[in-house]
Amino acid sequence: MGTSSSDKAALLALLEKYRAGQCTPEESTRIQDWFDSFEELPDSTELKTAADQAVVNTMHTLFPRRGASIRYIMLSAAAVLVVALTSLLFIYRFYMKAPVPVTYSYITTGKGERKKLTLPDGSTLMMNASSTLRLPSNFGDTARELVFRGQGTFDIQQNSKQPFVVQTGNVRTVVLGTAFDVKAYPGDKALQVAVLNGKVRIEKQERGHTEVLAPGVTRNQLLTYEAGSGKHELTSCKADEIAGWQQNRLFFEQASLEEIAEVLERQYNTHITLAGASKHNCRYTLQLKNEPLDKALQLIQQLSGISYIVNNNEIKINIASCE
Repeated sequence: MGTSSSDKAALLALLEKYRAGQCTPEESTRIQDWFDSFEELPDSTELKTAADQAVVNTMHTLFPRRGASIRYIMLSAAAVLVVALTSLLFIYRFYMKAPVPVTYSYITTGKGERKKLTLPDGSTLMMNASSTLRLPSNFGDTARELVFRGQGTFDIQQNSKQPFVVQTGNVRTVVLGTAFDVKAYPGDKALQVAVLNGKVRIEKQERGHTEVLAPGVTRNQLLTYEAGSGKHELTSCKADEIAGWQQNRLFFEQASLEEIAEVLERQYNTHITLAGASKHNCRYTLQLKNEPLDKALQLIQQLSGISYIVNNNEIKINIASCE
């Protein structure tokens, strides 16, 4: 009995589904049972020779030599079976080969270091200091998803069929084609996503549930998300200033001295300790434009009233006198 074209199409569809790892447990069991029924397959040449001989033997048994017409039938049947067996071998080797395991590349930047990367899809990423990118080997095959920690500015190549996803903790930034800055350092109280152009969607994933924090964050909007409290807020911003670190411009808005010191440590590859107890909740808004470290410290001192001591690569700031 022959196999209908619809049966063949269904079989190929199931094999492709299995190869992609998308089968249900029942479908996977069905496929495995099917292949367990086969003995080890020899090389294609050996398979063809064995198939030829098996077909000839079978045809001799079913159709004794009674004339040219019978011999023609035998040869035709043999040819059909050889083609069928060869097709089965192709299906087995091509469709059922084990999926290539996914591996990951890790790219990091140290204190005072930046890197500009071109990703496999043509998108670009400028990584700020002390950041980490985890890129899967199958990036761009069926999806564009990566994991990022730290701060970076992404400029995404547009692809309406394949959204670009940046995973930072349990927050996902989903884009089709745009430019945005994400800041999510370990230890930061809040994650921040600022859009330079285009639009992004921000989601939170937790226990298999996806919550949309903001369906559309557009140019000069800032999404702030606090993982501890789950609080999130969408506000206006100057995205170019937030991403200005690429041109060595550091922007602080109502930042504490602790937050300022943390940024200075990363950007200038130095170690800063804070001493003393402040009598006030000192917060400052300022911008440092490509200043060397000593000049930056002097500006902060003039603004806040703090004092500091520099010893080689160690800086000690006394914040007791901040105003």
